[in-house]
Amino acid sequence: MKKENVFEGASVRDAIEKGLAALGITEEEAEIKVKSKGGFFTKPTVEITVKEKIASDAEEDAAEIGEEAEDSAVSASDEAGKPALTEEECAAAEERVRNFIDGLLAEMRLDCTAEVSRKGEEIDVRISGKGAGAIIGYRGDVLDAVQYMALWIANNSVKEFIRVSLDAENYRMKRNETLTNLALRLARKAARTGRRVSLEAMNPFERRVIHTALHGDKFVRTESEGEGSYRHIVIIPKNEAPERQRRREEGYDEAPKMTYGTSAKFRRKGAVKTKSYGAPSKKPY
Repeated sequence: MKKENVFEGASVRDAIEKGLAALGITEEEAEIKVKSKGGFFTKPTVEITVKEKIASDAEEDAAEIGEEAEDSAVSASDEAGKPALTEEECAAAEERVRNFIDGLLAEMRLDCTAEVSRKGEEIDVRISGKGAGAIIGYRGDVLDAVQYMALWIANNSVKEFIRVSLDAENYRMKRNETLTNLALRLARKAARTGRRVSLEAMNPFERRVIHTALHGDKFVRTESEGEGSYRHIVIIPKNEAPERQRRREEGYDEAPKMTYGTSAKFRRKGAVKTKSYGAPSKKPY
């Protein structure tokens, strides 16, 4: 079910900011419709609708879909007063994930061991050993792919959502700390300069870390742009400089300023005397 609200402000952007703050969402999570740009006697008005998260591209939005489904499962549990999934369903999902991980490590011939544990409807997998680097891959791309596959294997034939987290040699924790520090540093830069900062393309799990790190920040907000493997995060300062000011700072709108002979030496001695060859001398013989 969608939630609709109408907000007013001194400007369209001000109305949007008020609405997002009131609903506790980011602009990426909202459908915004400008109802009125304002006039002499009316204020700008926008209508904000909270988006329903739909798995249109499961691979790209796996993290966001998982979070939404988990929230739905918790809500259903609270309302019904009983667990959303039975213990047998959770145990069966845990066994499927364990068999998948063990079989994958055996096929890859990695000198690793996997420890699978479960707490309620959350399955945690920890891989350790000399060959852990191969299961991590470049910037965790292999680890993300394996987690994605384990996620859907765990949720095969279940009505509600079971969350799966996969880590190897504490890579997730180290990477999350790196991304969080990066987000905070670039947020300070964006707030100081009043200009947007674009990050490199990231997978949905890493983008979620950036969004979480800067969620509720007083000075910046985050948006995702691009499609597929080019999707990336843009950090937008709330005091973003106007386009003309940004272009002027980049040197597009103004020509280099020229300075002329107004130095202290010129004012003290006047124009420089030059010698002219071939002209008659004014001195008497």
